[in-house]
Amino acid sequence: MEKFNRKDVAHLQENLPRLVKKPVNLTITDNTHSMIHIRPSGSGYKVRLHHMFLEADSEVLNSLARFVKSRNRKAPSVLRNFVAVNSHKIKQSPRKARQTIVRSKGRFFDLNALFDQVNREYFANEIDCPITWGANRKVRNQNSIKLASYSDRTKTIRVHPALDKSYVPKYVIMGIVYHEMLHHHLGVEHRNGRKMAHTTRFRQLEARYLHYHKLQAWKERNLHRLLGR
Repeated sequence: MEKFNRKDVAHLQENLPRLVKKPVNLTITDNTHSMIHIRPSGSGYKVRLHHMFLEADSEVLNSLARFVKSRNRKAPSVLRNFVAVNSHKIKQSPRKARQTIVRSKGRFFDLNALFDQVNREYFANEIDCPITWGANRKVRNQNSIKLASYSDRTKTIRVHPALDKSYVPKYVIMGIVYHEMLHHHLGVEHRNGRKMAHTTRFRQLEARYLHYHKLQAWKERNLHRLLGR
């Protein structure tokens, strides 16, 4: 954090824990994709913020503190407007940077905890990428649902909030997270000008998930519930 103004950093380090009323391990970043990343840690939180928040006023800081403590996946309008107004401070990559707010804590499942377990059991803790619940969009007039995705550009896993339900078994979400982590691990192959993600190697590794067949059967039985029918 040495490249940022020390007084501004110290001010934020002092005030955010005071407003949250819990310990906050704060990191200031120059990230081009994730403006806010919140993760529960012990009795408090680990929070990564883009350096634009060093200039946030009291209204934004209070909104940020409430967001840190909340279970909401969607950032409040105060924060979204602040990021939009300060978007010129985001370092531009060759392609326009996507502004992502990472929210892993759901009502029933903590994606970071599941990610860490899968990472430990299947990847020797070698996978390092953000994971977040996706936008809560209603599924209308569809016969299928995309339960998760991995962006090779932003290196981010997004999980559909339809899975954050009490009736969804833990092994289901872990298997879906494992699938997306494989995409991060293996990358994309290029054959004859085409991108190939689900290669033979991918399918072989995917089938190594302990509850693979049980997961596929559960998805078939519960598709109507995931679609809200």
